Amino acid sequence: MNFQISYRPIGGIARILFYGPVGFAEKMEAAARLVEKYRHRVPLRVLLDLRYARSKVTLEEQRQFTKYIAEHPVLKRAYIAVLHPRNRCTSPLATRGTCLCRHSSREFIAETEAEAWLTQIKGVARPAEF
Repeated sequence: MNFQISYRPIGGIARILFYGPVGFAEKMEAAARLVEKYRHRVPLRVLLDLRYARSKVTLEEQRQFTKYIAEHPVLKRAYIAVLHPRNRCTSPLATRGTCLCRHSSREFIAETEAEAWLTQIKGVARPAEF
């Protein structure tokens, strides 16, 4: 298990920290645990920290993971800030050729900017997308 999930009550942000080699199974397990622990948070604010991860995910697995998030009843309404290392982009949220709601996820290289974006989101659930 190459991830750790924590919650910051100030700001209401659930953080998933990935480290080392991370494959499709780890990403799916982390998503399942996140939902299990924090599904009651509305809106669910997630900081996905990939700065210490080495992605072992194929393009097809990346598409599957994106589709899973976009169709999951809890995750599709979550706000997700993806934190990348400065020298590379390893996003599990494919931005081309998918239906993932772009207004509900953003990519960052500065943790303070990611947290600022997440905390500015009001405590109102987004309407479901069709």
